[in-house]
Amino acid sequence: MERVTVFLRTSLFSFGGPEAHLPVGVMVVEGNLVDRVAGGIVLETDRLLDERGRELSAAGLKIQLPWSKIDHILEGGA
Repeated sequence: MERVTVFLRTSLFSFGGPEAHLPVGVMVVEGNLVDRVAGGIVLETDRLLDERGRELSAAGLKIQLPWSKIDHILEGGA
């Protein structure tokens, strides 16, 4: 499994640095990439964060995210 951080919605964004921003309403999903499937990715989550980096949940989930919901993936995690 590959450790990844998945940023959802549009526009490139990040937590750190002078130009860092996350638009209101986005969600960040951190976890392990289990598989890349035709319609998206399968992810085992570690935690879910809001646009300010506040933890929404640390409950582990196994979810399939469609490519249409993913803006970009940061490999190696945050």
